[in-house]
Amino acid sequence: MHNDKFVDPRLQAKEALFQQLHMASFDVIMHINAIQNEVQDTSCDISPSNEHYLALVRNYQITLKMCDGLEAELIALTEATGKVISDPEYAFATQAQICAAAVNCLNHWRIIKQIPADLLEIDEVSATIKQRFTEHLAMWDGYFSPPQTSH
Repeated sequence: MHNDKFVDPRLQAKEALFQQLHMASFDVIMHINAIQNEVQDTSCDISPSNEHYLALVRNYQITLKMCDGLEAELIALTEATGKVISDPEYAFATQAQICAAAVNCLNHWRIIKQIPADLLEIDEVSATIKQRFTEHLAMWDGYFSPPQTSH
């Protein structure tokens, strides 16, 4: 007896793209972990020529070029990110963290945009990807939001 589930052919047709975007998350994690390890080991910021930093900035720029029709909130975040990565006053490790959060958020957004609207309404199809998008969006936005203080 098989426990095969029906997968909508519209999703099957996009499986390669979904897999590519999912695997990009692992690449981002590898780069940011290497940067965090270097900062922790040296107690210093990374250099602007750090290969992992350069890869994350490049990934961000390439990912951004592949995003058409961004909503206002995402446009504001991309503008803020552009200012940060062009400002040498920000630590390069911080710039890398922002780029990592941005790439993951934008890739999840791209997956969501590829899911047909009728399937997007079905939690079994989209709940996990929506949740991950929301988490990455909050992380990315968190770099630009004022710190919350408790009273």
